[in-house]
Amino acid sequence: MGGRVAAVFGGAFLFILTGCSATNVTPPTRLPLAQLPTLTPETAVPTPAQSFSPETTPTAEMTPTTGTAVPTPAGIGVRPEAVRQQFVPDAGPEPPPEQRPPPYRPPLSLHPDDHYWMIRPLPSNRRNYPIYWYPFGNDVLLPELAPYRIHHGLDFPNDSGATIWAAAAGEVIYAGPLPSPRNGVNYYGNTVIIRHDWQWQGKDVYTLYAHTLELFVQVGDRVQQGQLIAGVGSSGEVSGPHLHFEVRVGGNSYGDTRNPALWIAPFIGYGTLAGRFVDRRGRKIPNAAISLTPVDVDVDTPPRTLRTYDLSVRSDEVWRENFVIGDLPAGRYRLLVTIDDIAYRRDVTVYPGRTTFEIISTLFNYDPPPPTATPERSPTPEGNDNAAEQGGE
Repeated sequence: MGGRVAAVFGGAFLFILTGCSATNVTPPTRLPLAQLPTLTPETAVPTPAQSFSPETTPTAEMTPTTGTAVPTPAGIGVRPEAVRQQFVPDAGPEPPPEQRPPPYRPPLSLHPDDHYWMIRPLPSNRRNYPIYWYPFGNDVLLPELAPYRIHHGLDFPNDSGATIWAAAAGEVIYAGPLPSPRNGVNYYGNTVIIRHDWQWQGKDVYTLYAHTLELFVQVGDRVQQGQLIAGVGSSGEVSGPHLHFEVRVGGNSYGDTRNPALWIAPFIGYGTLAGRFVDRRGRKIPNAAISLTPVDVDVDTPPRTLRTYDLSVRSDEVWRENFVIGDLPAGRYRLLVTIDDIAYRRDVTVYPGRTTFEIISTLFNYDPPPPTATPERSPTPEGNDNAAEQGGE
């Protein structure tokens, strides 16, 4: 189980670096779809006609076509009774359903450092935005709930059987129950893992879809972006039916996960805020409290809270962030980062279809605690590659 890091700092001062963004981006060796367009921050935002929705999405991208896998006949697919189940009905409150616009069509890179190359893994007539009280890189944020494991993905609560789509084209390299090699517990339940047809900075990219009801693909199948691959379920160790979605870069392992909010295309008129909270030597400070409050936003949106990543969590190769807040309506916000009862304030503007990035640095030194011993790795099934070696998602 991921631990919490507590640190006490002395007097601290605010030093803010502005106008910072990563620049040296290695282009992918294999591009999604046809060819990644050359875009700049001044490029016009795609219109709603370019977005994914049940009305505008090409049928060929949403359903199996010639040369792709078709749903597995009944009786052959992995069924929910074949894996361990756990259902906890009171796992925490869910926000009321919200109406969201359709997402932009990927690949989308209005800023040269963005790589929004994936569609949302659920259609627009389902809940295709994640819960916010258990964000990537954090423990659960609800004080009334017992601590969870540090989250290495995003969770999308939905009714059992809701359609799960492939976020991008690729090859299915794993399909079935995914027990932990550390203790044998099937945390992920029925799971699909796809290795995609393109690379990021010379590294393979994978997506993982866990807790499914049943699977409609098998190892070796080639899938297209938007193809049906599974249905939402509650297999494995879960708090209710939902999709647990991961993006992995460079390897198919639990330690290779990255924040999916930097990979799936935003909703039309929405953007992403990412940032780095560091000490004066540039060391990332974990578990600092973050709050983001709307100041001038057209769409009614509540304040958002989270913490900077746990030390066990990997950052994006370009942004090198330690916090991300996705699905934000474009507009002005007030950002507060708090550590040792000292709050650092920054007014930020979120732009539609792209990532806004902030670096906030203090003048104190942060010394992380010594690392704990890493448990010895056990042999894993082909395609698993220590996927759940740390005890689950």
